[in-house]
Amino acid sequence: MNKKTLWVIGLAWTFCVAAPMSGNQPSTDALSAAPALERQDASTGDAAATFDLNGPHDNDGLVKSPGDPITPLNFDPDAPAPDAPSSDGEDGEGGDPRGGPPPANDVCQSATVIPSNTVTYNPLLLNTTGASVGSCEGQESCESGGAGISNSVWYHYAPIMSGTVTINTFGSNYNTVLSVFTGSCGFLGIGGCLDVPTQIVCNDDYPFGTTSQVTLHVTAGQTYKIKVADYNTTDGGGTLDFNLFWAPANDNCADATIIPKTNYQPPSYSTNNASTDLCENDETCELNDIGTSNSVWYAYTAACDGFINVNTNGSTYDTVLSVWDKCGEFFGVDFPCNHPDPAAVELACDDDSGTGTQSQLTNVSVDGGQTYLIKVSDYNTTNGGGILNFNFLFTPGNPPVAAITSPAAFACVCGSVTVQGTASASGALVSRTLDYQSVGGASWTLISSGTNEITNGTLGTWNTAGLPQGDYLLRLTVQNECGVTDTAVTVVFVDAAFDSFNLDAPQDTAVVAGLTCVEGTVWDRCFDSYTVMYRPLGGLSFTPVDAGNPVYNNTVTTNPLAGAGWDTSALSDGDYELRVEAADQCGHPTSVIRAVTVDNTLPTAIITSPISCTSVDGVVQVSGTADDAHLGGWSLQVTDESQNGWTTIASGDVPVINDVLGLWDTTGLPDCAYTLRLIVTDDTPLGCGPLRNQAEDIVSVSIGEATGGSCCDVNDDGLSDGADVEPFVNCLLFDVCP
Repeated sequence: MNKKTLWVIGLAWTFCVAAPMSGNQPSTDALSAAPALERQDASTGDAAATFDLNGPHDNDGLVKSPGDPITPLNFDPDAPAPDAPSSDGEDGEGGDPRGGPPPANDVCQSATVIPSNTVTYNPLLLNTTGASVGSCEGQESCESGGAGISNSVWYHYAPIMSGTVTINTFGSNYNTVLSVFTGSCGFLGIGGCLDVPTQIVCNDDYPFGTTSQVTLHVTAGQTYKIKVADYNTTDGGGTLDFNLFWAPANDNCADATIIPKTNYQPPSYSTNNASTDLCENDETCELNDIGTSNSVWYAYTAACDGFINVNTNGSTYDTVLSVWDKCGEFFGVDFPCNHPDPAAVELACDDDSGTGTQSQLTNVSVDGGQTYLIKVSDYNTTNGGGILNFNFLFTPGNPPVAAITSPAAFACVCGSVTVQGTASASGALVSRTLDYQSVGGASWTLISSGTNEITNGTLGTWNTAGLPQGDYLLRLTVQNECGVTDTAVTVVFVDAAFDSFNLDAPQDTAVVAGLTCVEGTVWDRCFDSYTVMYRPLGGLSFTPVDAGNPVYNNTVTTNPLAGAGWDTSALSDGDYELRVEAADQCGHPTSVIRAVTVDNTLPTAIITSPISCTSVDGVVQVSGTADDAHLGGWSLQVTDESQNGWTTIASGDVPVINDVLGLWDTTGLPDCAYTLRLIVTDDTPLGCGPLRNQAEDIVSVSIGEATGGSCCDVNDDGLSDGADVEPFVNCLLFDVCP
């Protein structure tokens, strides 16, 4: 049927409605404003999975796209429509006395249940001559002329998917009134009929003849009570031809399914009963121009510029895909479609670029804010549709970019921190936020936000003052107008104080000499440098201990500082201040000053008595001086040519100045040459070890008569003279005696 013929029919219909016939005239109730169109999403459970795609036709083994199994259906297409048991004790139980026994679905409570997965339902013809009218059953509003209704039968239908349902009694041999209700069936109680159902649509004599037809939008899971009654109470019913057709809710372009998200794969469903609009847009890519049919529609409004990808892969029939800028419109039989506006523009079209005979459109450019209509049609007008598997994906053309370039990852920060980077979305930025939280924290704190693009610039200023020292996460989130986000996260360390600093040596008031060891720990996660300097006590300025390396950039943990140490050997004895000072990258300083005394003067060690090269006996008084400004101790020792070690005669830690150092008891000692040694040690360490400055004095004496009549005649030549020195020393030091 061409469009011109449809226009003529539409015109004739207009004339008939404008000039109603006398008597039993057609009457319709415009209650088709049913609940808004909707479809169950896959998240609603098994609703789409168990939907009978062809009504009473078996589709056993049908499988949707991989990963979304469909329960095989085993509906017997040859079985009669299921009838509910007859009512028990309801009004009308005995049926109409003018006809046969009442049908099983005589009253609302025992209505025939139409399977919820039905698409097309036309059961065996039904004799309604025995049907009655319940006292509290729902009453029609559209009956023409008030002739009264009788012989009513009932059907219940709870579709598993939302859509458009057309119900008619075409083929029946009596005058019918068709109505649809929601709610309870109603019952007779105290005070009258209670819980009466609510009528939502009604028709008497659509739009010609005496049979009826209604079309209404239905919602998945909602139960609809369908009543078919005889128009006249005197007629007594007849043979009912009942027909129900479910069609997709998006059958017409004006009722296109709104695609709610960028990645959309609704449940598979049947397009068998889908129709074609009067001014529906015709595709240009259909092969061989056979003519498309059974079309359904989708609408998508892009939030931003980008690309749409859509295919029908997995469908059971040959599809044709097309994209349009608007719906076609019918204005009347005297005007062409879309008059006076321009016709809809086809933006993309495909036939058989998908899997097998399926269609596919890839990267179709779309503009943000523009609504696009997507049409899916059956390739051949004689095929009658099939199972549609619709797959849609939107890809933004301006993906957001979030990048933090400064501070760098794991950097040390403090005070007021300038955060730099990029927050862009190809000129279409919606929002950007910069925030932070401590590592392991539970909430984020905003630093800055905005809607302007930033490229390699300042994202915000972060005030870290008062924050506990530790690791923190910096996060930049950029969202474009499509709601697509990109996030950049970096870890930084907030430095609030110098971590670890102590000076182990020298201690305060220490006496030092020569190369003095400076030891301690200078460590910080954000370490910068340290210095080691000195000055005379009361001086104005400090001097680096090593002029060649005034600043040290390495951390030290319990080890010498300042490289080899502090060389005091060129300094005058006296009091000094030694300072070690360190700082981290954030400028947190720490320092310590030690008051030390430089003492490079050796101790005094002098034996004044006995005199070297004299003979002694008995108890010998050894006198002399053992002294130092920072005396550590002294020791008076003796050895002879017959022994290898030294024997201590006396010792002390207090100065002895020109006085007795000790008494040497020579009684019983063999006649021989002996050496006395005085060792004086001060309290000044040398280097980093235990050594101290020392001084010593040695005196050689003899006990008894030496060979040749003299104790000093070591070479036995009868004389005590200078010739005896060398053999004495050889005997003393090298154990070579004459």
